[in-house]
Amino acid sequence: DSTTLSSGCYATVIDSLMNQTDKPFVVVMDGFNCYFDHGHYFHETYDPDVIKAIPFQKITLLKPLLEAMGLEKAENRKALCRAIEARPMKRGAIVVGTTESHSVARKFTDALSDAMEAQVTDDNGVKVVNVLPYSPIEVEHIVANFETIGVGRLRFDRGDTVMNDQEVAYLRLVSGGVGQNLLDSCII
Repeated sequence: DSTTLSSGCYATVIDSLMNQTDKPFVVVMDGFNCYFDHGHYFHETYDPDVIKAIPFQKITLLKPLLEAMGLEKAENRKALCRAIEARPMKRGAIVVGTTESHSVARKFTDALSDAMEAQVTDDNGVKVVNVLPYSPIEVEHIVANFETIGVGRLRFDRGDTVMNDQEVAYLRLVSGGVGQNLLDSCII
């Protein structure tokens, strides 16, 4: 019931997990570029004037994961992401996704992409994959599939949405061809 030890317990468990060789594991983080935007967490023990945000590599929750990926956010005024020497884990993997649906400045996402590209080598296992939005024909097929299996508002429209080119174009527009956004726009 004590929260005073939670940070230390978490750090110990994550350190043990990242250095063990018995159990494979995967950590998945979405909206990863949001971590490298302007800071979100402030505390007077880090900055007595509470003006500078705490960089994520100094927060116990994310520190070991960022170290394993060889990333940190610079603490200077520009506060862009940069590559550092990675501390790879023994038997695990980290999968991260960046988002274009949050208001993150392009410079932060570009700096993150550049830092990750700099980490790609044969011996560290870093891979960068660019998943593009769906093409217009893929959106049509996905909407038809959603209608067939009865997703959201498409369940009871008896094919009206799928057969209406303007409605499908609207769904493609509001979703940006991104899978989760397309699903959300069909449900709402």
